[in-house]
Amino acid sequence: MAEEKMVPQKPVLEVLCSIQGALGEENQKVFAKASLSQGRQWGKSLPSAQTPEALMEKIAGYLEKELKIANRVKFEKQGQEYVLTFRGCYICHGKLVKERFGIVPACAISMFPVGALTANLNLHNVRLKEIRKPGPIGDCDMVYEFKV
Repeated sequence: MAEEKMVPQKPVLEVLCSIQGALGEENQKVFAKASLSQGRQWGKSLPSAQTPEALMEKIAGYLEKELKIANRVKFEKQGQEYVLTFRGCYICHGKLVKERFGIVPACAISMFPVGALTANLNLHNVRLKEIRKPGPIGDCDMVYEFKV
């Protein structure tokens, strides 16, 4: 088995930022499509989850422990909302995109849960409701909603 290596954060942020700059106003569509596709592939690779909550827990665990995208990723159901809380996200590059290119930044992972829920549980009314930015760069709460 190959040795696990961590890519330094700076080149990842620079590349993601440059891609968004090159895409211009299309960045939202392209990044949404890419993370949706990644989520679908991952969702298909798992046995069907028992509940949406169980799958959201798996998504949080995968993003934190396997993809290692953030220091902490936690799932919490708040009423009808399904919230993934990211703290210390390593790939958050929104501020750079806004400063350098003056466009609305797109998150590279925000649609992953939508793809995973659609593929694994055959849910077709999942949507990303909002992304809340409660603190420093790298901290956000992604809010999803759907009917079971």
